[in-house]
Amino acid sequence: MSHFRYVGQKLFVENSSVLNIAKKNKTPFYLYSSQQLKENYLNFAKTFRRVKPLICFAAKANTNLTILKILAKLGSGVDVVSGGELLKATKAGIKPYKIVFSGVGKTEEELKIAINKKILLINIESESEAALINQIAKKANKKVSVGFRLNPNVDAKTHKKISTGKAENKFGISIKNFTAFYKSIEKFPYLKIDALSVHIGSQILSDTPYKKTLKILLKVIRDLNIKLKY
Repeated sequence: MSHFRYVGQKLFVENSSVLNIAKKNKTPFYLYSSQQLKENYLNFAKTFRRVKPLICFAAKANTNLTILKILAKLGSGVDVVSGGELLKATKAGIKPYKIVFSGVGKTEEELKIAINKKILLINIESESEAALINQIAKKANKKVSVGFRLNPNVDAKTHKKISTGKAENKFGISIKNFTAFYKSIEKFPYLKIDALSVHIGSQILSDTPYKKTLKILLKVIRDLNIKLKY
């Protein structure tokens, strides 16, 4: 956090004294460093430069329009979980082909927005959502790129309230159900499966759960002979 520092007993953000800002603005308030944001993004991009990924900022972490605009100028994509976040991302200048729509409980109206905007990917959480997307896409006569969020049934050894990768967490589709769905994919001609997605929790202190998850994903891909982009 090089752009947040103390000068003597006074806290500074970049070249601005927090105390002086507090004197001019009603507290409490949110205070961000655009330079720190840029530095963090560029360091992250540099770490993964060999694979040239599309880095998607989770908009649910912060939908401040100014922050989204800074990320857009840096070339970032965005991961959204609502129609509102999707529209805010495009307003900030994020290109639709850099937007991924994830999350549970997507409404029909939100899915229509995503399909009409031609975003990069919709991450599907259930068989019923897949059927709804196929139905909307058929009416629009568009083939839609989708990903499926798999539940790998992996215990990440994190706090039970933020665990998302075990079978009882009810996030994503089980491997068994996805396998059955994929074998009948011809019933959903307007879906193009381009990705598999997983989320096993937060505050994970070991790489072991990630390795286990990747092995499970690799087995699914090989067993079903899926050709994926992401």
